Amino acid sequence: MGAVLSKILSILFLLSFLLWCGCAAARSAPDGFSELAQKLSPSVVNIVAEKQRTADGQDSRSVGSGFVIDANGLIVTNNHVIDGASEIYVGFVDGSRRIARLEGRDQKSDIALLRVWPDRLLGALELGDSDEAKAGDWVLAIGNPFGLGGSVTAGIISARDRQLDTDAYDDFIQTDVAINRGSSGGPLFDLEGRVVGVNSSLMSPNGGSAGVSFAIPSNTVKAIVSQLRKYGRVRRGWIGANVQDLTPDLAMAFLQTTTIGALVAHVTPSGPAALAGLAPGDIVTRIDGRVVLDSRTMQRAIVDSDIGKALAVVVVRKSKPLQMTVRVARRADDAEVEVSAERRQPTASSDLSLGLTCEALANSSRARLGLGTALEGALVKNVAKGSSAAEADVKVGDVVLEVGQKRVKSPQEIKNQFAVARTENRSVVLVSLIRGGEMMFKALRLSNRKLDTALNSPKR
Repeated sequence: MGAVLSKILSILFLLSFLLWCGCAAARSAPDGFSELAQKLSPSVVNIVAEKQRTADGQDSRSVGSGFVIDANGLIVTNNHVIDGASEIYVGFVDGSRRIARLEGRDQKSDIALLRVWPDRLLGALELGDSDEAKAGDWVLAIGNPFGLGGSVTAGIISARDRQLDTDAYDDFIQTDVAINRGSSGGPLFDLEGRVVGVNSSLMSPNGGSAGVSFAIPSNTVKAIVSQLRKYGRVRRGWIGANVQDLTPDLAMAFLQTTTIGALVAHVTPSGPAALAGLAPGDIVTRIDGRVVLDSRTMQRAIVDSDIGKALAVVVVRKSKPLQMTVRVARRADDAEVEVSAERRQPTASSDLSLGLTCEALANSSRARLGLGTALEGALVKNVAKGSSAAEADVKVGDVVLEVGQKRVKSPQEIKNQFAVARTENRSVVLVSLIRGGEMMFKALRLSNRKLDTALNSPKR
């Protein structure tokens, strides 16, 4: 019996060892990229954009990269490569050159779609699933740096979900692949030869490659290209809701044990969100079956949704879960502000005074701030440096509407609500305010003897 058991254990050990070896081999660095580069290069093109003549009669020109996504002549590149061009030319690896027509472009995502008329079918590249691309994966780039054409560089994905601006459409893949001027618009490949990104920008002190480059994820490209093919432009979803991140202090104020979710700060009257019953103070936890990690997750789920689509939305309201259905409307150009996020993250302050000075909301202030006569609240006149109000990003000119989810009409009522919060031994109190026409929430830390003692005790 012992011999049989020993033999079984030996076999299991051998199988485990072989499996480990297989996994190790699968994750090892490739021997080279020559075969992959030879296979993919014919589908990568050089872009030359001729601009309008300048005042001195000279033409300006920009160069970039692109790649074929349809055998009949559809080509993807960056919008900034062809922006302002009077004529666009596409050069192929065989030396041929064709004039291109702009089929559509999207400035926000920096994607443009071109068409050429080839005399034969072109080799089209496959857009892969960028959600499967992970930090540490090997990637390959082919492009036209400095107009040299046909250059191949390789590296790894450094990070995912990079945001270079406050725009909701930023969602870059960061790599250490060498990308230089002229590489913009070129494809970023995985080791299976699938396009997982479009090389778009670099971060450098001198304009050259510094090992920090950024690519637009292929899943974003798929959605944008689909709309450019149909409409020549991108029609983005909108529900009329202003959301912000749920910070630790805000989570505490809303009696939440986690910061996962997006806090609704404002809804547009008669907009889709308002009609569905969404209200300020709701915490969105799921949308269209997807977990909402933060305000950005919610924004992207909305702007990427088809117009008219009914989204199942799950929220927490006063600690109770609710479900509603919001129908996505088409975003108008002047409605961009409605989904902007207040993204500053307040930090803890060791100064436990509130530092907030307010005054009654006079008619002159209403007119200056563009507020209606029916709005009631108190105007912030001063915020002390280093105070709880300053750390929570309250600003002069804000109008305080609620404290502790209670309406306030005067500075005295604000003080009263802070006093109530102190008697209830709360460590933070929720403040609702309006700034620049937008509603938002802030969480202010209150003076607390226990907390004060902890903060001021000597370090050990």
